[in-house]
Amino acid sequence: MERRNEMTTAYDKVMEKHQEKKLAAKERKEERAESGIVNKLAIDRTPMGLYQARYSMRGQVPDELKGLFTRKERILAIAKQRGIEIEEAIA
Repeated sequence: MERRNEMTTAYDKVMEKHQEKKLAAKERKEERAESGIVNKLAIDRTPMGLYQARYSMRGQVPDELKGLFTRKERILAIAKQRGIEIEEAIA
């Protein structure tokens, strides 16, 4: 029975740490939004003439936007469907 309590305690510690990190990330995001810094989707043109999506600051793009696209309109359509803000200057 004691082992079970140790496992529960370890689990609780991990979950508590996870919640703290999540809360800190949320606070940082709110601070950036208040100061006008927003992580928006940017569309870049590759030397091959194809388009790729990335976030202007950092972060992983959704699976639908990974890879290369022949038309930037397709990226814009997916972003609109998902409600993702797009950076003004599109290359």
